[in-house]
Amino acid sequence: MIGEKDIKLLEKTLLLEECMNAYKYAVETVQKNSPIMDEMAASCAEVCRKAAEECLTLGETEYDRVYLMCLEYVHLCEELEGYKRLRQQKNMKKTV
Repeated sequence: MIGEKDIKLLEKTLLLEECMNAYKYAVETVQKNSPIMDEMAASCAEVCRKAAEECLTLGETEYDRVYLMCLEYVHLCEELEGYKRLRQQKNMKKTV
């Protein structure tokens, strides 16, 4: 018999999977140097932020591991947002 605790764990697992998929797709757009990579990275961060918030609505605390993993994905997505600018700065240094 599946209990409430098991259902919450499944829901949190699905939220974490959303974060993983969003990050994976954002990374792919960066790797392909897609013109929408900044938008994808921002979207990724938003998806992961909402997933983290949803973890908290499931009655979890800010010390919950899944919540913290979702927040880690937020940080990873935000790092992707700055990747294009970093690469442009490196290219500018090469031409100077």
